[in-house]
Amino acid sequence: MFGTDDYKKIEKYRKHFVIFNLITILFFTGISFTFVIPNLKGFDLGSTLIVFLIYIVVANVFVGIFVHKIELVFFISLLFSALGMGWRLWLEWGEFSLVEHTNIVVMIGYPCITALIITLIYAVSEKFKTKKIVMIDRE
Repeated sequence: MFGTDDYKKIEKYRKHFVIFNLITILFFTGISFTFVIPNLKGFDLGSTLIVFLIYIVVANVFVGIFVHKIELVFFISLLFSALGMGWRLWLEWGEFSLVEHTNIVVMIGYPCITALIITLIYAVSEKFKTKKIVMIDRE
């Protein structure tokens, strides 16, 4: 829910913002998946809110990069959240604190839910962007 000038900057420097989004998804899913899953060791509501705010920024940058490509946003988010989580598990393999997080439900569910959240925020933000553009064009 950026302003129209922000979306124009994103469209102008598309490659830079794609790299920004991919790195952000990769690192934040890798760093945060042990803090944001309720009922598992290490859950922290503050971390969950911070990660959700970062997903809002990522989704809004996707609005400026991709127009009406909701499937592409979902698959990019799914791929990079899975890579980020896999990267963290690979780095800390054998760590006792990750034992609860290595079950199949978490390993499949977390990247899917992350991609779904980013895609839903993208869809909502895209509707607001198109409404804002229509209102500006009418004036």
